[in-house]
Amino acid sequence: MENDTFRTTRRDLLRNAAALGVALPLGGALLAACGSGSSSSGSTTLNWLTWSDHFANDQLKAVGSKTGITGRPKLFSDNADAILQIKQLGDAFDMVSGDALWDVKYMSDGLIDPMDLSSIDASKELYSVAKSFDFWTNPKGYLGYPFSWSTVQIYYNPDMVKTPPSSWQSLTDPAYKGMIVAENIPTDLLAIAGRAGGVKDPYGMNAAELSTASDFLAALKPNLLKLASQNNEVIQLLANKSVAIGVTNLGSEDRVKDAGGPVVKAVYPSEGTIGFIDSEMIVSKGKNKQKVPQFLDAMERSDYIAQNFITNGRPLFNESSAKKLLADSKTADRAKRLFMDQPERALEMTLKGPAGDQQAYTEAFNKVFGA
Repeated sequence: MENDTFRTTRRDLLRNAAALGVALPLGGALLAACGSGSSSSGSTTLNWLTWSDHFANDQLKAVGSKTGITGRPKLFSDNADAILQIKQLGDAFDMVSGDALWDVKYMSDGLIDPMDLSSIDASKELYSVAKSFDFWTNPKGYLGYPFSWSTVQIYYNPDMVKTPPSSWQSLTDPAYKGMIVAENIPTDLLAIAGRAGGVKDPYGMNAAELSTASDFLAALKPNLLKLASQNNEVIQLLANKSVAIGVTNLGSEDRVKDAGGPVVKAVYPSEGTIGFIDSEMIVSKGKNKQKVPQFLDAMERSDYIAQNFITNGRPLFNESSAKKLLADSKTADRAKRLFMDQPERALEMTLKGPAGDQQAYTEAFNKVFGA
């Protein structure tokens, strides 16, 4: 998938980040930039900065065959890393995935073009609530195409832990040394640390609150086997019993079971948590951005979304797929249990977004994980 004619190194990204006055998380994965958006066959390639659970390879192949538009995904972990890549390499990407209030940041920084949802026929399949989020509503159009949502909670293997975790604070128990995995998302890990300390605004912490959050992460660090690059790695580690505890999305109990793993149980932390509402956005400088609506129209159909739900667990905003899942006796329980029919619950979460002082958050994270 990678084009070797256009590659960026970590040294390049760090140098450019310094020029922008942005501190790049030391724990963040560096991703090579995508190459040209044209192919010799005359078809169009859309370069897409995204997460692994936003597509399936067979889906990309089928959509490419049908539309002549080949989606070429490049993976990232943290929204902060993604927005930095778009700032520096915007013309290398046509589409980018983002979480909730990060879309607003992309817009305010002039990095995306809002879209007319009504011009994308697949949007008729969406729940109406997903097409009217205040934070994505702009006079120029909707900031992103609604995709999925989830809270972030704790999952544990009851056969591997004597005392089940009950809170974020409980994860610092020395008894869990080397037994936990979480995704490598610095901003959100600090937000979780803020929740652990009782902070009301986990994305707007002041210096004292950040210091306390950093101390929590330092106490948690010995218990982390690793920080995973993508959510599916968390599932794999739980399934093969490399870890006993995972910090991850709704539906992980089913995904671990489907992967041949043990029974894992969910815990909603007593201090509360955070959650995401994610979308696909059109990159303003994308060379083939005009093809994004057609690509989305093919990608976001109910059959694909229903399969994505089964594969990746958390609920999505496609109402047509929800109806299909609920009507099938094989999938109805899972769809009901994981709120595929209750999209309004997404608005009850503390939504992911940029930190009030993003550099301070990055520095607080690097203080613990940068060494």
